[in-house]
Amino acid sequence: MWWGLRCALTFLGDLLLSDGMGDPGDPWTVEKRFRVTEVFLAILWCLASAYLSYFFTDCLMSRWLLFYTPSATVVRLLTTDALIAYITNCVLYLSGASQDPRMLLPAWVSIATTLTMLYHLTHRKINIRKETSASKFVFSVASFLSLCTLLLQLHLTRDNDPTVPLFEMMRQAWVLIHRALHVQAACT
Repeated sequence: MWWGLRCALTFLGDLLLSDGMGDPGDPWTVEKRFRVTEVFLAILWCLASAYLSYFFTDCLMSRWLLFYTPSATVVRLLTTDALIAYITNCVLYLSGASQDPRMLLPAWVSIATTLTMLYHLTHRKINIRKETSASKFVFSVASFLSLCTLLLQLHLTRDNDPTVPLFEMMRQAWVLIHRALHVQAACT
């Protein structure tokens, strides 16, 4: 939760503040668009990591409750959560994400990848289809959204690309909506 809050505040700061380069309403520079995209995707991967961490500890708890008392299971869960929090903090620090928000995305992708591998290694012998498919789904959705967002960002920053009709229609629709809102605001 703590690390997701840091990502969200960085995202809001990048989104709302102008970096001291003119009016906040001015068009964004390419670097600012990439930075906002990277931090947004870092938030997505942070949420995926939280979800995967929940499934990891939930399945461990289910298995531990079969063999240990509830109090011993709680101690094991607290120890596992503390270990995950410590390793997450170390990965964020060692990747440089605590100093530079541009490093948040690779750090959170590596954390989510590690949690997915740990989940599948520890739950290989148990037949839990629901949680396994859910962990694959979370990882797949985060990967797909990251890929699409980065490809879109890459496309939007190129100057020599041919015009894509869908993007042109969306841009024109946005301009029409923006004008309609300004006309409506002026009338009231």
